Amino acid sequence: MASNNPNLAGILIYIETNGYLLRSLTPNDVTPDFLKWMNSQDMMEGLNLPPLNFTHQQLADYTKQFDNHRNYFIGIFDKKNDLLVGFYTIDVNLNHKVGHITAGVGAPGYPGKPVLWATIDALLDHFYLYRDLHKMAARILAKNKRMLFCFVKNPRFNLEAVLKEECLAPDGERVDILIFSSLRHK
Repeated sequence: MASNNPNLAGILIYIETNGYLLRSLTPNDVTPDFLKWMNSQDMMEGLNLPPLNFTHQQLADYTKQFDNHRNYFIGIFDKKNDLLVGFYTIDVNLNHKVGHITAGVGAPGYPGKPVLWATIDALLDHFYLYRDLHKMAARILAKNKRMLFCFVKNPRFNLEAVLKEECLAPDGERVDILIFSSLRHK
């Protein structure tokens, strides 16, 4: 399988599903629109980050850090207009075959739409089949209602834990984290 075969290390992600294309991001994908919504207050709050104020070069350099073996930065593109509307990052523990997923949808007109519902199944199937993962987990801020909507009633994920006051928000507030997990079907 992929994680055990060094010849497959670094293979880019390319998945078409439900009107969307999921593919590994490159520095060439950094556009003014992507930069704008990535730096938006809504995105930073959803990720529990202070304002990062990426420059074009910083965001391009950030995309280079992902090796498509232990970590992935995957763009979600609307196939109707080839617009980058969101992303997934996945950090993989190869020894335990577990991935930790983060997601964001930020292009104007797309937050609140079922983008993640339309793409998550194909993403999970790909990582279970071709990247030899056994489990995927997502840590969601309890106050991130948009992201909770994507996981609470998703049949592929179960609420595994609630970590009370687990992290500190940029404004100093203590925030609960909900952990949702998905297991590979046997």
